[in-house]
Amino acid sequence: MVNLEIDGQPVQVEPGATVMHAAEKLGTFVPHFCYHRKLSIAANCRMCLVQVEKAPKPLPACATPATEGMKVWTRSEPAVNAQKGVMEFLLINHPLDCPICDQGGECQLQDLAVGYGGSSSRYEEDKRVVVNKNLGPLISTDMTRCIHCTRCVRFGQEIAGVMELGMAGRGEHAEILTFVSRTVDSELSGNMIDLCPVGALTSKPFRYSARTWELARRKSVSPHDGLGSNLVMQVKDERVMRVVPFDNEAVNECWLSDRDRFAYEGLNTEDRLTRPMVCRDGAWTEVDWPEALEAVATGLKEVAAKHGPAALGMLASPTLTLEELHLAAGLARGFGTGNLDYHFRALDSRARFAGAPWLGMQVSELGRQQAVLLVGATIRKEQPLLANRLRQGATHGLAVNVVHVADDDLLMPVANRLVARPSGLATALASVAKAVAEAAGKPLEGEVAKAAANVVVGDEARAIAASLANRERAAILLGSYAQQHPDYAVLAAIAHEIARLTGATLGVPAQNANSVGASSPAPVPRKGGWTRAR
Repeated sequence: MVNLEIDGQPVQVEPGATVMHAAEKLGTFVPHFCYHRKLSIAANCRMCLVQVEKAPKPLPACATPATEGMKVWTRSEPAVNAQKGVMEFLLINHPLDCPICDQGGECQLQDLAVGYGGSSSRYEEDKRVVVNKNLGPLISTDMTRCIHCTRCVRFGQEIAGVMELGMAGRGEHAEILTFVSRTVDSELSGNMIDLCPVGALTSKPFRYSARTWELARRKSVSPHDGLGSNLVMQVKDERVMRVVPFDNEAVNECWLSDRDRFAYEGLNTEDRLTRPMVCRDGAWTEVDWPEALEAVATGLKEVAAKHGPAALGMLASPTLTLEELHLAAGLARGFGTGNLDYHFRALDSRARFAGAPWLGMQVSELGRQQAVLLVGATIRKEQPLLANRLRQGATHGLAVNVVHVADDDLLMPVANRLVARPSGLATALASVAKAVAEAAGKPLEGEVAKAAANVVVGDEARAIAASLANRERAAILLGSYAQQHPDYAVLAAIAHEIARLTGATLGVPAQNANSVGASSPAPVPRKGGWTRAR
């Protein structure tokens, strides 16, 4: 560990840490704009200048390595004067439009200008004006406010995996813009709004709809997939106005996918049903809840009486809570039917797992794997934040292998890829299993041995097998396409066999918010009630 002092307080940090990391460990605030704990160091805003013993001038805390015996002062006169000087430069061209800026009230520049800005400006020349850019339907721009911290640029390169924004020009003529006037379309683009420390990038759907101090906060989780991303719903007058991420390093870190961030607009759409309706004489009529529930009960009783309980079926949403699923199962059991399911797509009911299918590990462990095999997974679209975990792991040596029917761009380095026809996906995976068995010198077992008996092993299959072999931490993930495939049971069996031979963890990323809970037989007794498959 490296020992140093920050404002007279001793602190220990790991080798390679910066002065900013040491200050954060002590809880000492150093003003900054370009620094972000999840992004690389840019050191271009210079707001974090601090005084370091024996240094001829203030140094940026975010880019200065901590060294043994170093003494740093963040609130000394030289440090504060340097910080105030930087703030004066940043405000030279910044427009005085706080009253109409959507960032007002939660603006980092606004907050630091109170502490480090002057009461008046010495700059009398004309301010620069930058033309706004069209970044698509989600992000609104006021680029005259931009202070060139480049957080948005680094986010695209390092987190989203695609460089959609860049900086062109020099000095006063520098601008943040898209490549050849394209829009920002990544699955994580909305995080640029949170990262922007000024009002240059704001939410287009939220624009001019409310002020941040008017909003009440309600913690929640994502309703769209089984990841359980933590989020905060901001509400005004019983209406959801905005959704932002809630930091949870174990699940979604500080990010949120665009579908989780902007899907709240569906709550407020004009064609959404807000009251129950009953069909009378071919026309839908609004009624109150008691009347609607009575109509449903009467209709179900008539069908059961006329055709028997076996004619009744119930499809429960996998986004329901366990309590609601329990009540649904109780309703089905009350009518004497066991025809209850939660699948919205055709799944192969022969697939068997020990317990409910899930990721097989903690979410935070996924990026620390040494090798991962994605089977039938368009991971960017299915689980954008899991794709981010894999992307970060791939930059540190994680070998990503793919067996799929599409050669889609994962926006990350792919070690090996095997593309097959939809009808031949199971055969392609079987060739990987056969290559794994040959490399390990062990036979395949059960039905997988019969399925792989006449399979030809190609170079791609051998490369994937070699990538998974002799790894302390490896994982196999069956994606959405594999789960919907007619041969899902075969794919699951082959994946089980590969996991057995390689010691890898087998995971099934949940497609809906409570798919795991809906697949569990725990909510009700097995007799005459909940069934996990058709």
